[in-house]
Amino acid sequence: MAVWQCPGQDRRYWKPEDIFEDPCPHCGNPIEFWKDDVRVRCPKCKELVTNPRFDPGCAAWCSYADKCLGPMAAEFRRQPQVIRDRLEVEVRKELAGEKAILDHSLKAAAIARDLAREKGVDMVVVVAASLLHGLATAGRGEKAEDLLVRVGIDQEVLEQIMDIITSLPDSPDGSGNNNRAVVAEALSLAAGGEQLQDNDHGSPRPRAAANQ
Repeated sequence: MAVWQCPGQDRRYWKPEDIFEDPCPHCGNPIEFWKDDVRVRCPKCKELVTNPRFDPGCAAWCSYADKCLGPMAAEFRRQPQVIRDRLEVEVRKELAGEKAILDHSLKAAAIARDLAREKGVDMVVVVAASLLHGLATAGRGEKAEDLLVRVGIDQEVLEQIMDIITSLPDSPDGSGNNNRAVVAEALSLAAGGEQLQDNDHGSPRPRAAANQ
């Protein structure tokens, strides 16, 4: 019986730099890594060390990820960037024939990502809510929830995202919730909103364009 091998890791096509040495973060001893190593045990101190150059991006889409990475595949899939990438793929499929909604959703998600870093809110929640808001406003809220389940969002996080999506029509400025406020700001700016100076604090405040 043939031994299973990841189709993307055929060593016949490797380059010299795909095998390299890096110092152990625990003892400093050089460790040899092959590019498809996820973790290697240091021959000196015996600690498990993660490959510093390992790229888990394939875990977002590859059907072989569970075989290749084992339990670590699920861990990588929960990372914010991986979740965002998987959601974006699904949203692009769902909104393929609705370019205006898709463009607004993608732009809002990019703005929400930057705002999340600036304001210290939950990046997964605000980016996902921004991406999926277009589906919900188009009357496909159930589809938005299905996509969240499909990409493996935890139930508690899923409920936060859906709460933002469903409550924004009644609270367009996102008041009362920091995550919701960031999503509202991202959606406004993506739609062409202007950033005004807050008269009380001097900080930027979005305002929808006059034609909206």
